[in-house]
Amino acid sequence: MKRFDVNACFGHWPYWDLPDKTPEDLVRLMDRNGIDRAACMSLRGLFVDWASGNAETIAAAKAFPDRLVPTATISPFPQDPDGNAGALRRTLDAGARAVRLYPAFHSFRLDDELVDEVCAIAAKRRVPVMIPTRPMMNWRFQALAVDAIAPVIERHPNTEFILSGPNYLVEYQALVRVMRRCSNVAYEISCLQGFGAVKALVAEAGADRVLFGTGAVLNYPACNVAKFDHAELTDAQRHAIAWENALQRLQA
Repeated sequence: MKRFDVNACFGHWPYWDLPDKTPEDLVRLMDRNGIDRAACMSLRGLFVDWASGNAETIAAAKAFPDRLVPTATISPFPQDPDGNAGALRRTLDAGARAVRLYPAFHSFRLDDELVDEVCAIAAKRRVPVMIPTRPMMNWRFQALAVDAIAPVIERHPNTEFILSGPNYLVEYQALVRVMRRCSNVAYEISCLQGFGAVKALVAEAGADRVLFGTGAVLNYPACNVAKFDHAELTDAQRHAIAWENALQRLQA
C-alpha cells in the first residue's frame, strides 16, 4: 500500500536535539517506514524566517522530486518588498503545493487581512491551507483552539483546509463540529489519539476527509504508521486515507 504523509518537516528544532534533521534524514525515515511521498516544510520557516524556510523547502523538494512535496509557510512579518501575498505566489510558482499558517509561532491573529489574502490565493491556485493547532504531539505547546479556526474556514468556502493537531475529548469534539458544518475541511491524523479514533472519525466525517500524516521528523513516523495500519477500515477507506486524498488535494 502506498502512503503519502501530508505533515512532515526537516531542519533545526530549538527545544531539544533531534536524531533526524536533514531532508536526507527525512527520506531515510520514509524508506524505513514504508512512506512513498511526504509534504514537507523547513523548520526554518517556523522559527527563523518564513522566506528563507520556503527557499530551503523548495530546494529539498528539488533534490528529492519523487519523494518530497514542498509546502510553504507565511506570516505578515517581516514584510516582503513585493508584499507577502506576492511572496506566497512566487513560492507557489516555484512548486509549493500547500501553505501552512502558524499564528501562535508567527505572532499574528487569524483575522489578519493576510489570512484572507492567503485563503483567496489558495482557492484560486487550488492548493490547501493547513492550520496546525500544535506543531507536534507534545503537551508542552499550547494548542490553538479549533473554534478559533472555524471562522476562517467559514469565510472561505471555496478554499480547501487541512486541520492538523487536534487530539481527543474537547479537541476532537470541536474538530467534528467544524467538519460537520464545513465540507471544505479535512484532517490529518498525526496527533489523533484514543482507542479506535481513526475509525470513529471516518464514521463521523467520511474517509475522503481524513488524511495520513506522521509529523516526522518531530514525531517518529512508525507510531502513526502503526496507528493507521491497525485502524479498523475497509480496503477502500485505507487506500483513500493513505494515498488518494493527499494526491487529490495537493495535486502532486
